[in-house]
Amino acid sequence: MLDWIISISLVIFLAWLTRLAHSKIGTIRPDGRAQQVPWRLVMFGAAFGIFMVLIHLMNLIGVDTGPENAIFGRR
Repeated sequence: MLDWIISISLVIFLAWLTRLAHSKIGTIRPDGRAQQVPWRLVMFGAAFGIFMVLIHLMNLIGVDTGPENAIFGRR
């Protein structure tokens, strides 16, 4: 049960981080200088993290994932 709570909490945090990064892309700081954080990279990283946690949740449900269960099989 704890694994579910941690995973869902992580999805919520990563979704918030993705939204925050999306809102900051292309903006300038209040003092007029450029942003120091690469927000586009943060957004893509957080979205990839959500994808990985969703795959983990599928494994918790019992769906077998991985290359040996692919449509075309393992080479």
